[in-house]
Amino acid sequence: MLPRIALARLVGRTGVTFGASTSSYCTSTADHSFATIKPKKINYERIGIVGVPFDKGQRKKGVGLGPKAIREAGLIDHIQEISPKLNIKDYGDIQYEALNFQGRKVGNMKKLEHVASCSRNLSHQVTEVLDDDRLCITLGGDHAIAIGSIDGHLHHSKDVAVIWVDAHADLNTNSTSPSGNIHGMPVALLARELCDYWPYIPGMDWQEPIISIKNLAYIGLRSVDPYERAIIEKFGINAFGMREVEKYGIREVMRMALERIDPNGERSLHVSYDIDSLDVLEAPSTGTSVRGGLTLREGIYIMEEAYGTGRLAAVDLVEVNPAIGTPEDVRRTVEAAIHLLVAACGHSRKGDIADTLDLIQK
Repeated sequence: MLPRIALARLVGRTGVTFGASTSSYCTSTADHSFATIKPKKINYERIGIVGVPFDKGQRKKGVGLGPKAIREAGLIDHIQEISPKLNIKDYGDIQYEALNFQGRKVGNMKKLEHVASCSRNLSHQVTEVLDDDRLCITLGGDHAIAIGSIDGHLHHSKDVAVIWVDAHADLNTNSTSPSGNIHGMPVALLARELCDYWPYIPGMDWQEPIISIKNLAYIGLRSVDPYERAIIEKFGINAFGMREVEKYGIREVMRMALERIDPNGERSLHVSYDIDSLDVLEAPSTGTSVRGGLTLREGIYIMEEAYGTGRLAAVDLVEVNPAIGTPEDVRRTVEAAIHLLVAACGHSRKGDIADTLDLIQK
């Protein structure tokens, strides 16, 4: 992969200057068209779970305990209750050794050696789960893990649409991030339209930003940095904040989001779900909570509709932090995460009928 070239720079305190793309890598990638590639039919009777106990994309300890907490609360049992026919395989947790950059550094990207190493291993694992003909459920960890999970999905299905459910846009670069925490950068790293906004990043040569930002829709935004808003407006990114949810309702927001990122109903769908998209009263045990978010009911509806497309292939559930809040806060947050995940696996609030069909037919 050719180096990303840093062409965008913040100017003054409020303005942004954008440079034209000159990278041959970006030009060749942008010319690729995958419109004729049809995704495989998703086999919803086979589910794979991957844990990523990763906390290096941000500064608060405890988010790496999220996968364990969700598993111990009975995630697999709750999914199995949907139907005894479900074949569920837990692939365990991602293991990695941090790269040694031998003095090579990228400014304002904290713990990059950890992010690069973990993401690469996760990418391989997600591809393996999808190649094994399973719906892939990835449990985070912080949202930096989406770099690896979406990259792995792209290695399985080149034509992917992403619904990013989050209070935050996660669209900063190392030049614009106020914190240097990489969990606020994954969308910018993944989008091919933004590859020229980066310097060369050691340890990330395996990761090609080949997903079009036009194939991504945000839902739940309510804390967006000025630079992120400038990028959203410049590229016309599909962004449905809480104002839009309140104006149109979650049903219409999901309809519009799917129509815009997958107008022909042919792309493999990836939902990357930050638990902080929910209101803090629904999910208090998370590191960057913002009041005024989605209700759990709205959050579940997003997952139900994604599953209902028949094209949902991969789900990330991130930023559950059992080290934040009271035991009751943790219980409430973990239970919310499980409600979201079982909806993504096909649970219906009308009632699951798969295991009673034989009785009815008799």
